[in-house]
Amino acid sequence: MNRLSERQGAALVIASAILFGLMPLLAKIAYSYGCNVYTVVLGRFSFGALASTLFFLARDGKLPLVSGQQFRKLLLLSVFYTVTPILLYSSYQSVSTGLATTLHFTYPVTVMVLNVVFFHNRLDRRQLLCLALCAGGLALFCRPGEEEGLTGMALAVLSGATYSVYIILLGKSGLRELPVMTTTLWISLFSAGMTGTFVIMRGSLSAPTGWPAWVAMASLGVLATMLALALFQAGVFLCGEVKASLISTFEPLTGIVIGVLIFHEALISPVIFGTGLILSSVVLLVHPRTPVPSEENRENKTYGYKNPYSTAVNTSSKIQGGAENHVGDP
Repeated sequence: MNRLSERQGAALVIASAILFGLMPLLAKIAYSYGCNVYTVVLGRFSFGALASTLFFLARDGKLPLVSGQQFRKLLLLSVFYTVTPILLYSSYQSVSTGLATTLHFTYPVTVMVLNVVFFHNRLDRRQLLCLALCAGGLALFCRPGEEEGLTGMALAVLSGATYSVYIILLGKSGLRELPVMTTTLWISLFSAGMTGTFVIMRGSLSAPTGWPAWVAMASLGVLATMLALALFQAGVFLCGEVKASLISTFEPLTGIVIGVLIFHEALISPVIFGTGLILSSVVLLVHPRTPVPSEENRENKTYGYKNPYSTAVNTSSKIQGGAENHVGDP
């Protein structure tokens, strides 16, 4: 994985996080016009599936097919992707959207822990430092003086746990070669089908009472599902699930901006400091490392890169067809 690909992946994840950050605003609009949690989730995935379907019909005239193995993997991913917004949107009803989003964003920690425990991944010092900065920044978003429902807080944390499983499964799925829009289409279709089945079984559908609710759900489908999901998947494949989960902390930052501009929430000092810590962690994570010069490169003053004026040639490089040795990250 080269540094340019990682930085491109980071940019894609940041873009997806900004779009995902619109969810609390759009969900609140739908709630204010008679929708409940299940209606909003069903509307989001249905409009997302419709937008993805129209995209392929307009471009190719048909829907893309997947193999049986890919079908099963996409179906498994969809289970966790469907459960996550149901839990998160449910938490909005008993806790503030800011606290719910903050608790949801415990998932970078969960991703790291699960990768270490189950896949024996090792975290470098930079990742550990970024993790500490993210955790500190998110902790400053919490307001312990508020009376918050324990059920809502538990739902928000659980939504982060299910989303972390989705991220890890996506990174390990082997679906890297599948076009991201194809993955988005099938996950949206499966998620809409699962949510619809659940709603029918429970009989809990609540019809919208005004057109703004339809606009909000359509926006959730196009922006926070089709586009955001495609961008996030591409980013995970380029920069890895651990780094993607950390960079996704841009999502609560979007929520803060929306809260200040739309809901006129006060921007208190802890939030400002927390925002600074999160931004610092993201910049540190995506900033390229400085190559560590080897002894030979110090003599030739190449510092990890080929010196075109150097006449010293390593014997092993000749055997390998003149391949040069680069130090630092691949």
